[in-house]
Amino acid sequence: AIFKPHARRDGLIDPKPHELYFGRYLLFFVLSQIQTVVILLGDLFILKIQCLHPGLLFVCGAVTSFTFSLLIYSLAVSFGDVGKAIVVVVMVLQIAGSSGTFPIELLPEIFRKIYRFFPFPYAIDAMRECICGMYGNYYMTQLAYLLLFAAAALVIGLLVRRPFMGLNHFMEAKLEETELF
Repeated sequence: AIFKPHARRDGLIDPKPHELYFGRYLLFFVLSQIQTVVILLGDLFILKIQCLHPGLLFVCGAVTSFTFSLLIYSLAVSFGDVGKAIVVVVMVLQIAGSSGTFPIELLPEIFRKIYRFFPFPYAIDAMRECICGMYGNYYMTQLAYLLLFAAAALVIGLLVRRPFMGLNHFMEAKLEETELF
């Protein structure tokens, strides 16, 4: 919300869209990884959570942070303000309906039907594995699912956004003309 998702072209010689995409995302990636480290250090040393595998918790946090920041960035850069609104709706639905607050079995039926289509439950399950103990390869499976969402975010950010680039530039120019933002 604070940083603009689009990279400026000032001083660049004919940058390609994917170069602008990854170049700008690098800022969001670094900030999200710093945030992850601060949160997990706080969990371990300030809140003193009991964690059987703190190293794997940091790996899970890094993958989760990467997936979510990439998904949010891709939607925002691809669809502009509409993408930001989609992100807010998706995040609210995930927190409410992804077994983060209550077991999924206690939630309304609609959440039980859609919760596996969001990345949040996979992140929660992987973190539970780190905190409570490993069961087979469940941890790796959950991280693999998270990376599938990251791959989907790359498709959105690199391919799906192409048809919307002109429309987004037009909408941003009209928004700037209003001098409201």
